[in-house]
Amino acid sequence: MAEGRIRKIDANGVSFACLEQGKGPLVLCLHGFPDTAFGFEQTLAHLAGAGYHAVAPFMRGYHPTGLAPDGNYSVLRLAGDVPALTASLGHERASIIGHDWGAFAAYTAANLHPERIDRLVLMCVPHMHATHLTLSQLRKSWYVFFFQLPWLPEYIVRRRHFAFIDRLYRSWSPNWDPAQFHLEPVKKALSAPGGLKAALAYYRSMIRGASKEQRRIMAQQTSIPTLFVVGESDGSVSTDQFIDVEKAFTSYIEVVRFPGAGHFPHREDFPRFWQKLQPFMQRQFA
Repeated sequence: MAEGRIRKIDANGVSFACLEQGKGPLVLCLHGFPDTAFGFEQTLAHLAGAGYHAVAPFMRGYHPTGLAPDGNYSVLRLAGDVPALTASLGHERASIIGHDWGAFAAYTAANLHPERIDRLVLMCVPHMHATHLTLSQLRKSWYVFFFQLPWLPEYIVRRRHFAFIDRLYRSWSPNWDPAQFHLEPVKKALSAPGGLKAALAYYRSMIRGASKEQRRIMAQQTSIPTLFVVGESDGSVSTDQFIDVEKAFTSYIEVVRFPGAGHFPHREDFPRFWQKLQPFMQRQFA
């Protein structure tokens, strides 16, 4: 996790820090909350070995990426980062692997710019075209509503060296060995000036600040070939959110469920993740 491995590029008005490996077709790996680009280290190494230019940016607001100059952390702005990063990295098109907020950004980008995206791998968030309002999900989304409050979430999350983040990981991935969480990079990103406020702004933008245009675009069906990965023991997103997920796509869609895995299936069970990812990346689509 040495700083020397990080490349800086400018895209969409933000100075992005990226982890980068390999040469070939571009694959962007977009992390969510609470995580960083380091969560994709195994994925980057394997993609590079398979002949891809694998890049994981620290998402806008996540140190060492810069803060959004205009304070905009909406999903539409996150989606706009995708083609901008692709161009800044010297490519016209990319495949996108998105986890959590990265998945929201990925399929929203695909709805806005389908000509720029080859394929999608989405993990652990519902597609808004086929989501369900259920009591189970409302209970699991308690933190989303908590984050809407002013100042108090920042105070609570920061206490005792971000013990709140440890609690989320234990709750969201109950079968994962805590020794494998590796949360110091996450806490470092959130500790940076403005970092925690930026991370929470993702949630505030989605609930309090979402425009009708954003909701319309996120609710569109997605036309890009997609591999959708679900952790069946996810403490953050209920499995009932994926009952009809196939209806959200108009082209190839493969949904895989990882028994026992929680909210970070690509980290909790990487061999299984790679077993699904590798053939999907090699598959030819018309």
